[in-house]
Amino acid sequence: MTVILLVIIPVIMNAQEKEKKTETVVFTTSIDCKACVDKIMSNLPKEKGIKDVKCDLSNSQVAVTYQKEKTNTEQIQRSIEKLGYIAKPTPEDKVRKEVK
Repeated sequence: MTVILLVIIPVIMNAQEKEKKTETVVFTTSIDCKACVDKIMSNLPKEKGIKDVKCDLSNSQVAVTYQKEKTNTEQIQRSIEKLGYIAKPTPEDKVRKEVK
């Protein structure tokens, strides 16, 4: 049992450290159909440092969780815009809970 704890504890600590190094930003975008969502969902996760992407078509918001040491909000915004969409960071009070 002690051996198992000695193996598991560092893994848990490492996961917690990685969690602290990520941040989530929500963009209000110009997505307006399922094809737009599919395009975002298939391309954005390939960008450096992006860990998770969620789209909410009902309010045209895209939530992106990323590693702060590998990318930033501006780079993610440019990546969305390269796909052909308008993207503006959304103030926290305007973010719908379903997107997070």
